[in-house]
Amino acid sequence: MSVESSTVVSPVSDAADHVSEARQRARQVLAGESHLGAVDDWRRALVSARDALIFIWLTWIALHGFGDPPFTGWMLVALAIALAALIGISTARSTHTQVQFYASELERERHEIRTDFEHEREEVRALYAAKGFQEPLLTQIVDTLCADDDRLLKVMMEEELGLSLFHVNHPLLVGLWNFGGAAAAGLALALPAALSHPDAAHWWMPAGGSALMVVVGFLSARATHRSIVEFLAVALIMAVVTGGIAFALSKWFAEVLAIR
Repeated sequence: MSVESSTVVSPVSDAADHVSEARQRARQVLAGESHLGAVDDWRRALVSARDALIFIWLTWIALHGFGDPPFTGWMLVALAIALAALIGISTARSTHTQVQFYASELERERHEIRTDFEHEREEVRALYAAKGFQEPLLTQIVDTLCADDDRLLKVMMEEELGLSLFHVNHPLLVGLWNFGGAAAAGLALALPAALSHPDAAHWWMPAGGSALMVVVGFLSARATHRSIVEFLAVALIMAVVTGGIAFALSKWFAEVLAIR
């Protein structure tokens, strides 16, 4: 006598698998380039300004290790503009990716609610059962959330995908903010070095860079309600460590290649 066994997938198990797949999809998308636009308002431009200052500082340090070429100042100006363009394009592109993902997931959830309402209801039940809610409260919660399509859509976006619905600025605006922040900071440090005597850069780059970093740190602290000491400490550590690496390597390369 033979016994045939078959696997029966319950609606709850199917809903849990669907939720797991959706969350994995969200993690894969948001773990990519879109993370750059996670903060998509003007405050992100302050981070771009900080990064531009550190980049120009590192470039000058490296060129200083190679013996201060005569074109150093104007090279810094060119790099400041190019870096600002890169940051602007990168943040605009990442924000655009984020907006596209949100829009596609919203449309997908709307379609599922309209075409397979009972399946969405089971997903809500599975989500809140996993939170520890039990009958009869569980059914009351599910009935309340599923009574309105807009409410259900918001719940599915937040609970299934782990995404909060919030206003996202236009990617072009985000890119312009970050281009402006990086360009202003980078040129403020590079232009004086280009317009003054080469020897003046030896005091301007450390002194001017520090002063500009304090300004950016103050603005960032005011905008984010964080400690300016924390911001400056992180920036200082980054600048000193990376600057030391750049200078040591450039000096070593100059000696190995016998650059005068």
